[in-house]
Amino acid sequence: MNASRWLWGAELADRATGHVANSFPQRPVRYEGSGLAMVAVHEVDAEPGTLLVSTPAGTSSRGAGPWGGSHQVHRLGADGSLTHVEKDVAADELDPAGAEARRHRRLALAAGLSLETTRIRMREGHGYEAGTCTEWGGYWAVIEKATRLQVWARAPSHAEMTDAGLPITRSDTPEARAAAARIWGP
Repeated sequence: MNASRWLWGAELADRATGHVANSFPQRPVRYEGSGLAMVAVHEVDAEPGTLLVSTPAGTSSRGAGPWGGSHQVHRLGADGSLTHVEKDVAADELDPAGAEARRHRRLALAAGLSLETTRIRMREGHGYEAGTCTEWGGYWAVIEKATRLQVWARAPSHAEMTDAGLPITRSDTPEARAAAARIWGP
């Protein structure tokens, strides 16, 4: 690993958001090369498949806050190599029980919905009705209130999705369409 990066263990810092943080440091046993080609050599005492985090050199403590793009999650290979792992995949591996709730949160945010009710300006004749659940940008939205030019919408909670029998998946999948048709009719 480049000497300008440090290697750490990985842990889940925030179960709701899936923030994977650096935990205990993995100290390099030696440095090889010179100048900008300096490489830190680690002899990690961990099983292949273990998740590790690399941070910019100088990170002095465990990182429970948002990273930006500076921290990266890796999987330790049998040969000691590190392969990049997406943050969401790592979070789900570290906390499988919370994976579905985090997927729900990601899908809601990707559809532009908040988990809190938000007022959204609309064009006249938008067709949304108060007290309904409807497809919204690839996911589901609860329309709390609707007027001629605005709606108050939010993503349904994970519990509401489960209680309604809606799958935690994009609303345009066959599985989601079938569940919606079963609940609200065709």
